[in-house]
Amino acid sequence: MGIKAHFKGNIDATFAAFLAEVERQIIESLCRIGEEVVTLAKLVPPERGFTDRTGNLRSSIGYVVCKDGQPLNIAFEAVKGGHEGVNTGQRLALQVAKDHAEGYTLIVVAGMNYAVYVESKGRDVLTSAEKEAEKLIARELADLITNVQQAFK
Repeated sequence: MGIKAHFKGNIDATFAAFLAEVERQIIESLCRIGEEVVTLAKLVPPERGFTDRTGNLRSSIGYVVCKDGQPLNIAFEAVKGGHEGVNTGQRLALQVAKDHAEGYTLIVVAGMNYAVYVESKGRDVLTSAEKEAEKLIARELADLITNVQQAFK
């Protein structure tokens, strides 16, 4: 008794193309989640969040998508002239990426050193964004699994 398989074309090339598509979808999903949660974090009203005096704290909110610790997409944007915030946020996100250098990662940060202090006072800097990211990651992962399963049908 045996199983015979017949494949048309080069199986190695087909499998490599399939893996490349899965990787593209993973990266695209992580970038989409990053964009959504950063937008959410930056739109928290001052009554729940914080007053943006210099623009640095809001500008330090951004994300990096990495594969094996190497950045694939870095997204930070200065608001109200907060260029110091952009630089600080990027540095922090890239340092975290080095510390988590295995697989695919989405790193969302509020890079200014006083972000933790603001959160400790009951203000929302990244809290609501983190909760939303957990939901979005679960949804995106489920979609990715469905796509892979459909590819094998």
